[in-house]
Amino acid sequence: MGKKTLFVWMILLTALAGFVNAIAIFGFDGMTVSHVTGLVSKVAIEIAKLDFSSALEILIIILSFLVGAIISGALTGERAFYLHKTYGFIILAIGILISLAYIDFKYKTCLFAFIMGLQNGMVVSFKGIVVRMTHMSGNLTDLGVFIGYKIRRNKNEKAITGIIPGAALLSFTLGGIVGVLLYSGIGNIVYFVASGAYLILGGIYFILQNKCIDKDFNGIPDELEYK
Repeated sequence: MGKKTLFVWMILLTALAGFVNAIAIFGFDGMTVSHVTGLVSKVAIEIAKLDFSSALEILIIILSFLVGAIISGALTGERAFYLHKTYGFIILAIGILISLAYIDFKYKTCLFAFIMGLQNGMVVSFKGIVVRMTHMSGNLTDLGVFIGYKIRRNKNEKAITGIIPGAALLSFTLGGIVGVLLYSGIGNIVYFVASGAYLILGGIYFILQNKCIDKDFNGIPDELEYK
C-alpha cells in the first residue's frame, strides 16, 4: 500500500462515515452519531430542564461512542502509525455490526455511535497528519488555519495540509448525500449497502497491507528495519 492508495482508502472510509451519520440523522429523529459535541450540549440542556430521563438516554449514546473509541485504542495499542492488520479487522467488524441495524431495536442509535467511535479511534496518519474520519470540526478548523496561513503567505505550509481536510470534508458530504438518497429509495436495505462497503474496504486493506513493504512509511523497507 503506497501513500496515494492509503489516502484514497482513508477518503473512502470518511465518505462511509458521512454515509452512516446521514442515514442515522435521517432515520433516527435527527440524532447525530459521528460526533458528540452537540450531544454533550443536549445533555446539559436536559439536566438544566430537570429532564433526567432524556439526559440519560443521550448520555448512553455518548458513552457508546466512548466505548467504541476505547476498544479501538485497546486494539491498536499506540498512536504511532503502522499498517497493522488490526485496522482491517476493525473495518470488517464495523461492516458486520452495521448489518445488525436492519433489525428493529430500541438502541440502534447507540449501535451506530459505538461504530463511529470504533472508526474514529483508529489513528490513521498521512504524511504526518492525523486524520479523523467521523467528525468534521477538526478538519474544518485545519482547513481554515491552512487558508489563514496562506493569506499570511507562510511558505512553510505545504499544500497537502489543506488538501487532506478539504478532501475529508468533501467526501463526508458526498457520502451523506448518497446515504440519504439510498435510504429514501430502498429503506432499511441501505444498512446492507453500508455493511458491504465496509467489508469490501476491509478486505482490500488486508490485500494491500500484505503487499506493503514499508508499513510505517518511513522510507525503510520492513525487512531491513525489523530484522
